[in-house]
Parts: sequence; structure tokens; C-alpha cells
Amino acid sequence: MRGAHINRPHFNRPHINRKALKTLLGGIACETGVISRDFRSKMLIFAFHRVNDTLTSDGLTLGSRRFLAFCEFFRRHAAVVSLSEQVDGCRRGKSMAGTVSITFDDGYADNYHIAAPILRRLGLPACFFVSSGFIGTDYVAPWDRALAAPPTWMTWDEVRSLAGEGFEIGSHTHTHVNMATSDPETVRDDLQSSKAMLQQQVGVPARLFAYPFGDRGSISELSRRIVRDAGFACCLSCHGGANFGIADPYYLNRIAIAEWFETPEQLAMEILLNRA
Repeated sequence: MRGAHINRPHFNRPHINRKALKTLLGGIACETGVISRDFRSKMLIFAFHRVNDTLTSDGLTLGSRRFLAFCEFFRRHAAVVSLSEQVDGCRRGKSMAGTVSITFDDGYADNYHIAAPILRRLGLPACFFVSSGFIGTDYVAPWDRALAAPPTWMTWDEVRSLAGEGFEIGSHTHTHVNMATSDPETVRDDLQSSKAMLQQQVGVPARLFAYPFGDRGSISELSRRIVRDAGFACCLSCHGGANFGIADPYYLNRIAIAEWFETPEQLAMEILLNRA
């Protein structure tokens, strides 16, 4: 009847857990070989910070069981190689598609006590980028000051032990300086301090470099030139997803792994969709 109000049934839209859905789809893609084929078209570099079972999972922290799951996943679907192998391939003009490298930033003590034994057990290489001014100190980084029990840093003996086992040690600057907002002389001095301390303490020249913070706003073209002029073989961001084709070693993307990736399958789906 014209003008009459018609009551229409109301249906609530179901809540979709996007991470769970991507985990499901990623699992199917893994089982059918889609992920392994996709990884063969990309060079992937993954960044971790803390592997810690006493801290709550956050943007820098992953528990040991989840870290193990990611490492096993990488080994199953790609060739896990050292970062140096990827960088040297890029410098020779070679596509390093199909390879994965594992990296760590900052120099937390749990890298030595928790992450390294897992890597050792699986036979996987990794590069530890350390902020040399933090190693062996009681300094609490600004981003850790809200934690009830701030995590500690590795000692130089532990860094040397990692290097002695064949793990790579790279520079993450001396004081974790923001290289895009600091003046050029400050950046140059910080890099030289890092290189000198790593040479003195570890006994090998530092070739590999990863930006502190690592987001787009913390990387400038001037700072990239300063890194190159300082003698480093590469610059690694902490954003940008996969690397394609013959990658420029001074413009390498990394995918940071923390709380936003609940499972390796979800990560795989994000990479497949180019959203990692």
C-alpha cells in the first residue's frame, strides 16, 4: 500500500577477522605451491628486533615460538642466505629473487640468548645490526622507557661470539641517530664512530648498514650518499616490502616482523598481495 511503512529485516554483517582470513588463505596458497612460486620472483629481507618471552608482543617484540615458526616457514619456501650474499649479488647485477635473509636491529641481549640458538639449530644465517653505542651499556632507549623492565643490550663478548659463529654484524649507527633530520656532520661522525668501534671490538670492517627507524621519513638522499661515502656496501630500510628484479643495494627494502603478522601464513598472503 502506497505510503505504508514496511518493516525490513535487519541483518548484522558478520565481523571478519582479516588476519585469520589471510592466515587461512595463506595456508591454502602454501599447500598449493603458490607461495613458493611467488617467493621465487622476489628478494626478501626480514627485520626483527626483540625475540623475548617475558615482554608483551608489540611493534618490536616477538615470542620465541612465533620466531621459530617464521624461521621454519622461510626455510621451507625460499633459499635462506646471508645478507652479504644478497648484497654482493645485487652489486654484480644479479637478480637475487628466490632468496630470503634474516636481520635484527639494535642489539638486544635476547638476540644472543634466544634468537641465535634457534637460528643455530635450524642452520640459518642472519645479520645483527647493532647500535654500537648501546652495546655493553645500561642505556635505556627512549622507546623502551615505558616498559616496567626495559630489555638489556648484548655485551661485546656476545657480539664477538655471534661473529665467531659466522653470523654477520652490521652497523645501525652509533647512537641510533635519525639520519634524515640530523645535520650531515653529525651523521658522518656517528657513522665513523660506529665503524671504528665495530672494527675495534669485532675485528672485521663493517660493510652492511641498516637505517635507524627505517621508515620513509627517516631516510634522505643526502644520508644515503653519506652511507655510501663511508664505505658501506648497502643501505637497508625497514619498510617497502619485497625487492624485485636487480635491486640497488643502496635502496633495499625490508619487511619488519612483529605483532602485526600473527602467523607466517598471514605474512605470506600480505607478500603475495604486495601489502607487506
